[in-house]
Amino acid sequence: MCTTRRCSRSPRHGPTRLPRSARNVLQYHWRCWGEWQPDDWELGLVAVRDGLVVGAQGIGARGFAVLREVTTGSWVGSAHHGQGLGTEMRAAVLHLAFAGLGAQHAVSGALSDNAASQAVSRKFGYREDGVERHVVRGAPAVLRRLRLTAEQWRSHQPVPVTCEGLRACLPWFGLQ
Repeated sequence: MCTTRRCSRSPRHGPTRLPRSARNVLQYHWRCWGEWQPDDWELGLVAVRDGLVVGAQGIGARGFAVLREVTTGSWVGSAHHGQGLGTEMRAAVLHLAFAGLGAQHAVSGALSDNAASQAVSRKFGYREDGVERHVVRGAPAVLRRLRLTAEQWRSHQPVPVTCEGLRACLPWFGLQ
């Protein structure tokens, strides 16, 4: 488990009847767990504050043992924007990737109108890596791809992170 000062894992039980959006989130995570292979994986993590989930942070890879490249994505609840949680979440997952798993590259992206996400990426030293066009709510949108190398990460660590208990999990990531 990788933690920062304010974000940590904590179980939370929800209602027995879930709204459609919550059900979709659970189904996505169940699919990721069910399809997990050491060569093709997605790990969904959450940020918890005062017992409530305030954000989600994902990390995944294909061919990681060979490519040493991860992809990341995140979401922070709107009530928690501007409090540094996105930075802490990204710090934790990048520490897992680079220090814990030995990644050489981390790839992320942000829609061109998401200035907050782009600002978090700049704090860590990400560089532009092209664009992709997507359909968002029925309209075209531009996603700016971003890339961070292990060397860039080592010189841009705005938040201290610790990681414990990872060694036993390394085979799940295709590592020894």
